[in-house]
Formats: sequence, C-alpha cells, structure tokens
Amino acid sequence: MSCKIYLQKYDYSGVLRGQRKKLESRNGLSLLDHAVKDEYGLDLTSLEIERGIHGKPYFKDRRDICFNISHSGDYAAAALCSREVGVDIQVFRHIKDNVINKLCRGAELEYIGSSPDRDRAFIMLWALKESYIKATGDGMTFPMSEVNFDIRGFDGELVGRVSNREGLYLLRDCGSFALAACVL
Repeated sequence: MSCKIYLQKYDYSGVLRGQRKKLESRNGLSLLDHAVKDEYGLDLTSLEIERGIHGKPYFKDRRDICFNISHSGDYAAAALCSREVGVDIQVFRHIKDNVINKLCRGAELEYIGSSPDRDRAFIMLWALKESYIKATGDGMTFPMSEVNFDIRGFDGELVGRVSNREGLYLLRDCGSFALAACVL
C-alpha cells in the first residue's frame, strides 16, 4: 500500500467571503494536481473526476489512484493512496458541549474530559471521524458516533487502527490545526 499526504498553507487575506470558498476549492484541486504530477507523472486535466452516491470524488478511469482533499482555515491537504483514503484538516476552535456529546462515545468522551484543552481534544477526534467517513464515501450520512477512536496517550502524532471499524489512521497535531487521514 502506498499513501502520501500533501499540505499547503494559503494566504486568503483580502479575499471576500463569497470568493474564498471558490478559491479554497480551486487551491485544493491545484494541490491535488501537484500531488498527481509528483506521484504518477499525470496531469489532473487528463483525469476525469466523478462522484459517488454521497459525493466522494474518484478518477473515472484510474480507480487504482484513490484521493481525497480537505481545507480549513488557511490550509489545504490532498491525500493519494492505492486504497480508499480520506483526509481532513480542522483548525482548532471552540466547540459547544452538545456537539461533543452528540458525536463522541466511551473512550472518546473520557479522552476529552481528561484533556487540559477539551476543544483541541475534540477537534482531533472530529478530524479522525471526518477522515474516516470521507474514506468510506458515506459522508455525513454516516452517524459520527458509530465510529470510535481510542487516542488516550496522544502526544502529537499517532498511527493506529480504527477501534470498531475497518481501517488505519494517522493523526497529527500541527500546532494551529489537526490533520487526520484514514485508509480502508
């Protein structure tokens, strides 16, 4: 199995809110283009992108190349893999208690409750959960509380198995944002 994640920071100062979303999407595709050229020597314009039933993108004629894109704040990530992959970036921010209780269970709630920074702890788990549902292609139709991660003892970077589902994950605290990737 071969997987690689590309990260890029962008400067959106002076960009209007309505234009920013378009620019974030364009920058994500540009990063994917760079990744595909770097890894496979292919130009993104030669690859037709289609979407699954819940919106997961894939290359129509190159199912051997799996990919995913994420952006949050000023950052974008593109993941390439020989297996289904999901990547997520989440900028650290405040999270309401009801959101945490709705999306987390068991060891996850213990981890958040014992953490000195509960918002940061939750964002780490949220990035993992989102990367997982992006890998499966289920998107937001998948109940987030049904995929669990036990990251007790997390100290900045962790690689492991999804606790109650098929898959491997990478989790990294990048200072101002969390980066997570799941591979099925």
